[in-house]
Amino acid sequence: MSRIKKVSIYDMDGTIVDSSHRYRTKFVDNTEKIDLQFWRDNQHKALEDSLLPLYNQYRLDLSDENCYVIIATARVINALDRLFINDTLGAPDYLISRKPDDTQSGKTLKIGGLAKFFNLVNFNTADFTFYEDNMEYLKAVCDRFKIKGVYIPSNQGH
Repeated sequence: MSRIKKVSIYDMDGTIVDSSHRYRTKFVDNTEKIDLQFWRDNQHKALEDSLLPLYNQYRLDLSDENCYVIIATARVINALDRLFINDTLGAPDYLISRKPDDTQSGKTLKIGGLAKFFNLVNFNTADFTFYEDNMEYLKAVCDRFKIKGVYIPSNQGH
């Protein structure tokens, strides 16, 4: 790999992938949250997901030999998700995702998965950019690592 000048970190759902056909929210203690059971019940529809406009930037970053591309998603990646990533989206250089029994918040998951990159010499001069549709996750990650964040408005950022 050539010298890494840029690291692009992409959330998946609502950012580069439209999975809204299998997404809904519910209110818990007067707060709107993702209905995780509905999401899990519809995991088999992963190949019906489609691409959002930011996908074009994702593909450009994948083709840039000086850019390291990370997907940081709160999804549990199953076989159909992996097939969609590999065959439709294009495999990133690194994938951060949730383990099946992991109940930590998405922001904690993403911060934990990204932390090692900030200690590696190959990345110490790179410009990092994080693309995210959940404002809470975006702020937490960018504040923690002092990196550029790009908010992507979506109906899936809960």
